[in-house]
Amino acid sequence: MSDKSVDPHSPEPSAADAEQQGAQTAVNPTISTGEPHQTAGESSSILALNPARKAWRVIATLLVFGILTAGQIIHTNDWFPLGTLSQYSYGRPLDAPTRAVRVMAINTDGEEVRVPLSVKGSGVQRAELEGQLDRILEDPSILEAIARSWHGLHPDKPQYVELRLERVTHYIKDGIPTGESDVEILTNWTVAGNYQQETK
Repeated sequence: MSDKSVDPHSPEPSAADAEQQGAQTAVNPTISTGEPHQTAGESSSILALNPARKAWRVIATLLVFGILTAGQIIHTNDWFPLGTLSQYSYGRPLDAPTRAVRVMAINTDGEEVRVPLSVKGSGVQRAELEGQLDRILEDPSILEAIARSWHGLHPDKPQYVELRLERVTHYIKDGIPTGESDVEILTNWTVAGNYQQETK
């Protein structure tokens, strides 16, 4: 027999009272169980990397930094974006002249034109050209690749028969171009391949 007696005169709990009691139990589980509630975060264990996973992460990091460092030492853009980053390494005074390399060409129509240094223009970007400048000066025949690439991209346009590599110096005063410039011819190359213009 139960020790607790039920008062026959006590009112029956209403539905609202039962609903309120259930809500309190959901908020504070100790109402129904008498034990502290344990959150999911407390019961979950921390996942630790095993030695193999740690090792390949360290190797990958060292490999990336190794390639980046080597690109700076040998000054190449062949491994872009892990190649040379010299264009971001220092600032310039406001009165310092700027120098840029360009390529001029004589085409099959006898016109002197400027070679567009872009992927869609000539297949060669300016950064690639400047990164290989020393090699081109030692072996101007490397410029043949520009004529060959131009023919592949624009077979219906006048083709290059002569290429001239130049360095242009623009003078600046207080950060504003003065309009004065000097042009230095670095080397030139007569195209050896027979790249004929294709007619439509």
